Amino acid sequence: MKLNLESKYKTDLLMWAGILVVSVVFLGIFMVFTTTSPLELIKKILSAILIMFLPGYVIVKLYLDDFKLTENAALDKFILSFALSIIPVQSLAFLVNYFAIHSLELDQEIRIGLENWVPLIIVLLVIAVAVGLKFFHGRLAALWQRLSAWSSQKLGESGPMILLILTTFLTLAVLFGLVRLILFVVIKASGFQPY
Repeated sequence: MKLNLESKYKTDLLMWAGILVVSVVFLGIFMVFTTTSPLELIKKILSAILIMFLPGYVIVKLYLDDFKLTENAALDKFILSFALSIIPVQSLAFLVNYFAIHSLELDQEIRIGLENWVPLIIVLLVIAVAVGLKFFHGRLAALWQRLSAWSSQKLGESGPMILLILTTFLTLAVLFGLVRLILFVVIKASGFQPY
């Protein structure tokens, strides 16, 4: 099989190849300096890629595939993917850990177990929201234009910016509520009763 590096997926292939090389280097370094088994290290590296890279990569592929910051498109996609993963996943993980999990007065063992699943739940929700917004883009664009026109009329020139800020906080609140609901269902299904 001959690889055509002039295809439209060239930047994606180069980016993933770079991630693979960096992962192998990290694996080699960690194997030399730690006593952790190679399978455990591979699991940790894959989970880091899943949490810190995949949601942003999906967003970049859906919305910013042709966006260029520099002459190196693979590096641009990597930086954007990393940043667009860190922003929603880490901010929601912070909110969920400190306002949902710690407020439930759970046993420490159960709390730590839940904290391990929170990033995966958030990653799945962020990817689902990104795909859903792309799927319903036509309807949402028309609604956004009406809301933007209304906010411009009522609030003047700063109306669309205020609307964008409110929408961002509302989206974070809805995602926080969904994660908290999922955690509540998991706790109830496990049969655990808080103190």
